Amino acid sequence: MASAAGVGALVRRQRRAAAMTQQQLADRIGATRQWVIRLEQGRHGTAMNTALIALEELGLEMVAQLDLRSPQ
Repeated sequence: MASAAGVGALVRRQRRAAAMTQQQLADRIGATRQWVIRLEQGRHGTAMNTALIALEELGLEMVAQLDLRSPQ
């Protein structure tokens, strides 16, 4: 089962691969840098973990897909 920590690690890895700072990501998604930090640390855990458990219970999963197209 996926976890908030796993999602956070994925976000961090992809952000770094894109050579993007936490502040740049925050600006692009309309969030604060502190929000991105909490996300990467898995600290949005309760709500995210509950959502992941509900998806699993329903036989569903959340899939992150890397878009290899050039940024627009």
